[in-house]
Amino acid sequence: MHRAVAATSMRLCMVSCNLEGLLMRLGSIAKHVTTSTLLQLLCTRMVQPRITASTHTDPSLNNMCPTGFINYPAPVRALDTPYDNPPPSNPSFSGTALAVLSNVVASVGPIQQILWKNAGFTQSLLKVESSGALDTHVPRYDPTVIPIHKGPSQAAFDAATTHSASPTFHSSADYIAAYRSGAITPTQVAERFLEALETDDRNLIFISRTPREVLLAAAKESTERYAAGVPLPLDGVPLVVKDELDVAGTAKTLGLSTHEANLRKVGVAEQGKTSWCVQKLLDAGMLFLGKSNMHEIGLDTTNNNPNWGTPPNPYNSGFYPGGSSGGSGAAVGGGLAPIAVGADGGGSIRIPATYCGVYGLKPSHGRLSAAPTISIAPSVGVVGPIAATMADLELSYRIMATPDALSNFPPPIPTPPPGKKVIGIYQSWFDDCDPEVLKHTQSAVSQFRNLGYEIIDISLPYLSESRSAHALTILSEIGNIFCAGNTRGLTPANKVLVSVGSRAPARDFVLAQKLRSLMMGYLSSLFQDHPGLIIVTPTLPHIGIAIEKGVAEKGGAGTSDANKSLKSMQYVFLANWVGCPAISLPVGYCAETGMPVGLMGMAEWGAEDLLLGWGKEWENVWDVEVGSSGDTERRRRGNGWVDLLTST
Repeated sequence: MHRAVAATSMRLCMVSCNLEGLLMRLGSIAKHVTTSTLLQLLCTRMVQPRITASTHTDPSLNNMCPTGFINYPAPVRALDTPYDNPPPSNPSFSGTALAVLSNVVASVGPIQQILWKNAGFTQSLLKVESSGALDTHVPRYDPTVIPIHKGPSQAAFDAATTHSASPTFHSSADYIAAYRSGAITPTQVAERFLEALETDDRNLIFISRTPREVLLAAAKESTERYAAGVPLPLDGVPLVVKDELDVAGTAKTLGLSTHEANLRKVGVAEQGKTSWCVQKLLDAGMLFLGKSNMHEIGLDTTNNNPNWGTPPNPYNSGFYPGGSSGGSGAAVGGGLAPIAVGADGGGSIRIPATYCGVYGLKPSHGRLSAAPTISIAPSVGVVGPIAATMADLELSYRIMATPDALSNFPPPIPTPPPGKKVIGIYQSWFDDCDPEVLKHTQSAVSQFRNLGYEIIDISLPYLSESRSAHALTILSEIGNIFCAGNTRGLTPANKVLVSVGSRAPARDFVLAQKLRSLMMGYLSSLFQDHPGLIIVTPTLPHIGIAIEKGVAEKGGAGTSDANKSLKSMQYVFLANWVGCPAISLPVGYCAETGMPVGLMGMAEWGAEDLLLGWGKEWENVWDVEVGSSGDTERRRRGNGWVDLLTST
């Protein structure tokens, strides 16, 4: 155990020099300042990113800092700390008890203070600070790192012209082939979709559906284009969009009740406009089915939403679909659409993708533009695709990642893979999961070894402390920026979260961002030591979260279980925290419950292509015809899957 030389200086990313001095002064009086004041300052004092120049005192590390990036963190060697994951000790409540408690907590400051202390955020950060590990780190408030690629843009639609390799789920290519052959029309698909929602609880997947007459009119236009031989690239392929994004002509609620969304003027600034990345999909001709259900203001991992109900899990109706993009995950996993748009501030794409047995990509921070939509968690939240097949995950990513006029990111052109294929595993972290999760994910890693990947041991410092720092940050950003500390009209669980989050001292917030700086620097050193490295873990440490009786009803009080929420983010949080891209792959199923198990890979900033290639390699050996996969368990649909494309 030793402490290596740390960086003597590090640039404050995207924050003005005047603000830096102000933050340091705030640190000395933080006991009297909450994050609300600090975050308002952060939102008003941003500067444009600039080319990174490493100034690390260790010349060997300085030489390792790559060129061709904006804001790339200088590599640092952090203290090698042992893995530690102490069980959280937060109380859980539901029903009437939760409803009563939430009103008390929202009204009584001392109780908020007690609950904040019990959460352990302050203690966790002070532990790291007292070790001296943060002494030379400047807070990093934005983890955006931009790769600079030279070369022309290219069309992203080639993948839609060939059939998918998946025999299990329909892809956009399958829809297009069926439309072109005349086997079915977009109008017939739209009619089947409407019929499917009349028979069971699939309605809960949506907060607002495209009105019947509007949907059928759009499908008719698509059908006519195919008949005339002039279809758009993705004409008539069904699409679902999370209600965190904007679609012109469709209300946005962020999972709030309609009344509360109207009072808070959700989406008013963007009214009549569509989020950039969504518009790119619509421009390609996709058939918009509606806005999908989400956890209210994105603050949990189950998609239990008393305002709109809980979407059904397509593999087991007794389990949650995951959140906060649960409606998008359930729509894709349930066969209603091959592609859906999600948003991810702490696993909210990858968690429902895993629970619903499909693929999910959390892009590099800032890679996809949602303008003019304003992020509710600006330093950790991103927008990305959920898809039934790897071909559609790649296709939708490349379309959505088309840069807008203000973006510094290059066009999402394919980049060649590195010469060496490397998987890094922090064994203590990887193994900290349920036995059946471990069995399936270890088996998948063995398959990758057979595909030519070198498996190396790595270590990561301060994971438990970083998870607390991430939770503090996303809670502070949503609670103090979007909610402005106002709990009016929130569901009981979120009343508690926002009330308690309002007690976060500014000093804690600053320390959290210093820890982010340290973690980004440490990962920078790993990625430079091992070009092409993919850091692999289970996506989730458990086999889903079962729905307790009576707590998932529409119009109820819901449930609050911070312990399960934090456990769900055990692996997924890191990519949000440091801004790296990450992908979740379905790799197996629980023998008892049928719930899917996911494997996650995280790569260097801007290395989405590396992850997409990794996912396609897995799909090619796992999603195959019956009898052709040897001893490998093959992919399957859930009992809640519906076929909109072929006759039954």
